[in-house]
Amino acid sequence: MRRSTPRRGRYGGSVSESNAGSIYGDAEARRRRTLDAAAALLAEGGYSALTIRAVAKRAGTSTGLIYQYFADKQDIFMALLNEAIVGSMNRIAALPRDNGVAALLAAIIDDSARRWAQVGRMSAIWRDAEGDADPDRESLHEVHRIAALYDHGVLRAVTEAAEREGRTLLDDESVLPFLLSGLQGVAATIANNWAPHLDPSDLVSFSAGALTRAITLTEPGA
Repeated sequence: MRRSTPRRGRYGGSVSESNAGSIYGDAEARRRRTLDAAAALLAEGGYSALTIRAVAKRAGTSTGLIYQYFADKQDIFMALLNEAIVGSMNRIAALPRDNGVAALLAAIIDDSARRWAQVGRMSAIWRDAEGDADPDRESLHEVHRIAALYDHGVLRAVTEAAEREGRTLLDDESVLPFLLSGLQGVAATIANNWAPHLDPSDLVSFSAGALTRAITLTEPGA
């Protein structure tokens, strides 16, 4: 039987039919593995641990392949941040509105705390990454665009929950930034264990209730 000659990969390795869909043969798999490796490095060592060389080593690929998809570590970080925001945005869109504003906010806090813990405290890292980034960078504009969609998604969800509960949301442009900062602050407190003497569920419940009272005019049934 005649043996087939393996095809040569771009970087010198052989690529047979059996492994054509591997990390070296599948563009989306390469990108996904790169992002997964970067997320692990962020979680372990923060932004300083995120280097192209370290990501390549962790992903089991080459720096050359990574540069095909990302200009530098900032682009990798921003891609991860976008994924995290989009994931949270989709989960918020799917949350029920019939359980009241406080229940909705408690669910958003829980989701934010998980996101914060999973992606290396990205909100804190983001300040450094954004400060160092070229303001004309496309990936930076994309983060801002996705973040704005997330903000509007939160406001829409809260507005719908308030209407179904018989509450009226305050008509003030400060409501959204106040609400977002409150949600993120509680999520950070939980993720970083800044209040170890408190049961996280009690903190979430108290905070969701306090935020609800702060941003609405009408109590249900009033």
